[in-house]
Amino acid sequence: MPIRVAWGLALVLAAIPLALPSLAQEAGQTRLVLSETASREVEQDTLVAVLSARAESASAREAQSAVNGAMAAAIETARAVENVRPATGSYRVYQQHDREGRPTTWIAEQDLRLTSRESAPLLELVGQLQDAGLNVGGLAYELSDDARRALESDLAIEAIDALRQRAERIAASMGMRIEAIETVRVGGAMGEPPPRPMMRMSMAESADMAPPTALPDLETVSVGVEAELTLAPR
Repeated sequence: MPIRVAWGLALVLAAIPLALPSLAQEAGQTRLVLSETASREVEQDTLVAVLSARAESASAREAQSAVNGAMAAAIETARAVENVRPATGSYRVYQQHDREGRPTTWIAEQDLRLTSRESAPLLELVGQLQDAGLNVGGLAYELSDDARRALESDLAIEAIDALRQRAERIAASMGMRIEAIETVRVGGAMGEPPPRPMMRMSMAESADMAPPTALPDLETVSVGVEAELTLAPR
């Protein structure tokens, strides 16, 4: 996998009067501030689907009752599929109005989020739930937290190694050496992309339809480090 390393450099020359020996930085020393960023492209490993149950009725109670029943059935179906983790999302109830502002239909909706590292059973489940009347609101791959944390650790080490090598070359070019590494700050990885929105489909539109298809994409993860070093004459 390709690795890209970007760097930034700032040299701060500290002029310390000889009359102040109590200061931590001694005369002849130079403070060097460096930053490095290590990046890597990895294939996303987790498929996430977001579906919703939706019902319309002249009564708010009836709309909510229909959504509650549809969601309970969907959760039961999802729990029967191995390696798929279901989780409920937001619950919404609102009333539509006509052009004159008069109340008409009550609408109730609730989201269901399905997550799996195995795409085949999840996609088949999504097709079943579409046939049952649920609407697809999002379907996309993302990088799992475990994979992201492991990659962050590797990238942090790579960035620190690159930073130290640059510091040594810079110090040598000035006839100096690294006296000490005073501080090191490690940043986090890039944020994960949200699920891609998809067209909502009603029960009539989704009847007898084939399961959806999804392919993982490459995601770039980056970790930045910054360090303050003290250089001293050789």
